[in-house]
Parts: sequence; C-alpha cells; structure tokens
Amino acid sequence: MKDKNTKYHLFTLGTGTLFLITYFLQDYLWEKIWLFSVIPLLLFVIAFFVFFVLSITNKNRKGILIGILILGIISTSELINSEVFRSKKILEATLMDDLSAIHLTLRADKKFEMVSSNMFNEDVYKGNYHIIDNKIIFEDKRYSNDFIPDTLTIIDDKIILRFDVNGKPVTDFATYFDIKKNKIKKAH
Repeated sequence: MKDKNTKYHLFTLGTGTLFLITYFLQDYLWEKIWLFSVIPLLLFVIAFFVFFVLSITNKNRKGILIGILILGIISTSELINSEVFRSKKILEATLMDDLSAIHLTLRADKKFEMVSSNMFNEDVYKGNYHIIDNKIIFEDKRYSNDFIPDTLTIIDDKIILRFDVNGKPVTDFATYFDIKKNKIKKAH
C-alpha cells in the first residue's frame, strides 16, 4: 500500500501542469472566452498552491521539487518577457479615444511595439522602424488596418497621423498620439 504522502506530488504535478497550460494560453483563452478565461487560471493556481503547501508541510520531496520547477518556469517566463532583456525605451506615446487606446513604444534597437486595447481584447504589433528627421517610418505591420499610416510625424509633444489639404496637422479628438516620454534626440 502506498503512503498517502505520495499522492501530493501527483496532485501538485497535475494542478501545476494545468496551471502552466492556462498561463501560457491566457491570451488565446481571453480572446475566445473573454472574462471567463480568468476562472480556470484562478482555480488551477489555487489548487496548485494548496497541493504545493501540503507537499511542503508533509515533506514530500517530489511534490516540493515539482512545485519549485513549476514556479521556476513561470518566473523565468515573466523575467524573459520583462523589460530586463529588452532594449531601452526611447519614445512612449498613446492615442486615446472613448473606448480604446493605442500605445506606441519605440526602442533604441529600432524595434517598435504598438498595442491596441479596448474592453474586450488587446492586439500587439511588433516590428522594425527607422527615423528620418522628425518622421517615424514603420517597416512592418503596425496596425490591423490603414488607420495608422506607415509614416508618422513628431511635432512638439504629439505624433501626427495625418495632415489636411493645406499641410496642417490634424489634431482632432483621437487623431494623434500624445507623447509621454521622448528621448529620441538623446538616442541619436
């Protein structure tokens, strides 16, 4: 007959694996089932931590090692996706409207991130850019449609998307990015 202590590592492994799966598929689940995607993640996190703590209190070595391994995988993933390993941000700007926002980040290594978010989802576009004078020229797809042109113009604390027929910047509501951080001059 197996010791009841042996079961904790199996439960830790099972709930930890389900926790990892829901963690890594969170963006997909959010897109498919929206707010309800948080429910399985929370359930598996709570169950995993319960069995991990039980493994620790019952000195179940396999359960403790499995728990540490799973926490290590999550920690490593978060560290890799953090700002620690990314190039320095040289420009941050936001275009806001009533129900959504588009956040633009330019990095010193000539990479950009454009994050379009609303109540229901978030789309991320990444690619390369280059700057000529006060023009930001995107080399890769920057948005799902032509709302954001491939060339933007920096004027003072704004990034202008369009100009009228007279060449004046269009600065109506939700037609320009408001610059939050600009170190472009220092980077070049």
